[in-house]
Amino acid sequence: MNLKAVGLVFLCVFVALDALVRIRMKSIGYKWVFLRGGTFDYGEYLKVRAKHGWSAWPVYLLWGTLVAGLLQFILGVASH
Repeated sequence: MNLKAVGLVFLCVFVALDALVRIRMKSIGYKWVFLRGGTFDYGEYLKVRAKHGWSAWPVYLLWGTLVAGLLQFILGVASH
């Protein structure tokens, strides 16, 4: 696989993890989680996760996949 494809895979994982966190927050009554865009408060998820039995790994993995995806994609585009 080339770097662009790997970058896109990482970015897709980022989107899936972001959606998972937002769906969980919506399920406990937080409104407008899908309309907040970049202003979504992941810290709030980390505060309420233990109460609901959720893992913290989606939020921690979220940022790593975003950074890795962007770097891989940019390097893939720049190398052609």
